[in-house]
Amino acid sequence: MLYKSLISLYGSSLAGKSAPADDLVWHFTPSEDLRLFREYALDALQQAKVYLLDHMAAAYADTLHDAVAKQASETGLPAMAILGEVKLPADVVWVEFDDRELGVARFERASPVTRHDDKPIGTGLRGYLIDDRNKGHLRITMFHRRENSRVVDPICALLVKRTPTGELNYDNVEVELSRSMVDFRVRSGDTKEMINGRRTVHQVETGYDLFIPYALFAMLVSPDLGGIIPTENETFTAKDAKTARKFGKSWILGAQKSHLTIRIGPQAAAHMQERQARLEFERQVQDGRSGPVRHWVSEHERRYRSGKVVLVKGHHRGQLPAPNLPTRVMGPKPEATIFELDAGDPSDPD
Repeated sequence: MLYKSLISLYGSSLAGKSAPADDLVWHFTPSEDLRLFREYALDALQQAKVYLLDHMAAAYADTLHDAVAKQASETGLPAMAILGEVKLPADVVWVEFDDRELGVARFERASPVTRHDDKPIGTGLRGYLIDDRNKGHLRITMFHRRENSRVVDPICALLVKRTPTGELNYDNVEVELSRSMVDFRVRSGDTKEMINGRRTVHQVETGYDLFIPYALFAMLVSPDLGGIIPTENETFTAKDAKTARKFGKSWILGAQKSHLTIRIGPQAAAHMQERQARLEFERQVQDGRSGPVRHWVSEHERRYRSGKVVLVKGHHRGQLPAPNLPTRVMGPKPEATIFELDAGDPSDPD
């Protein structure tokens, strides 16, 4: 779990107990900026309400993103604006999911974001630290640990500014560059262009997948939980706590003891299966240049320019639908992406 890795890494580095092999950035380019960032991040992580999406739940939230992205392209509005104002479950929230599994799911369902890809794109674990404690802006920090690699501090964070009335303005977003990570990249041999490229990629990925945690927040307060099932699970076990007390690892003792694991229920699973079947059917129709689905044409007259009139008897036209295509939608419609928010406490999973 990326959350646990960050707590352990940042806590041990600030206590002077991290090893160079596990924490290259801290030992290779130590700086006051890096220390201040890790102090902030550790404090925020310890206070955060933690959510862990399994791969199906992340894919489910992402299918809603596809529908909203289509609407956004038609209206010119940001996807987050279409989703609507969503209240965070807590002042600080951590949302984590498997980026590799999400990439596979996107590729298999031919998500628009994969139209130019010849294989799944995604690796490791991704986590969002969303901090709403500042009255002037919302801070969004995305952490990404790629497969078979160490945790590396993010090169930038997004600050979504607020309007004078307190609403978030997604057209006014400041990109806060990490000077300590720029120094690390320079000393690692990166050119200015390479560093700008890393910043751009991180910024785009942060903004694009931000929809997933916000879709989760919206589902948590919808009347039927949007088809998801939150379950409380232990984050640090009693054995972890005992070891932490023995070796003075106060950063683990100060972290959240549990988190909510998010899975999808039968309704959401049926929706994803139905959606996938329809997408596959549409691809087959398009690839085969098939005609319309079989239907009845009532008796009618066909008139020609010459004045000739022909009575066409009622008949069937088109092709029979695919036998494996569901005819009853059990989940939400693809365009059903706006959730009804009630006045309940979103931090209460019950």
